[in-house]
Amino acid sequence: MPETTFHIPMLRTPDDADAVMFELQDLPCVNQADVNLAEQTAWVSHTRMIAPEDIAAALLEAGYEAQVRSAG
Repeated sequence: MPETTFHIPMLRTPDDADAVMFELQDLPCVNQADVNLAEQTAWVSHTRMIAPEDIAAALLEAGYEAQVRSAG
């Protein structure tokens, strides 16, 4: 199962973390997700049916620019 870590510079408050987590959990093909507010990152375990770029695009649509930090 692929795992991708995103850097999300706009992740500043607990409300931001909750919003990002909600968006990630709402995406199809996402199995698990975790948001680290202190590091401004989100870790996502997903199937190969969704690309990291698609996850980043969904977060951007929700108002949170996300850059892929690591994928594998």
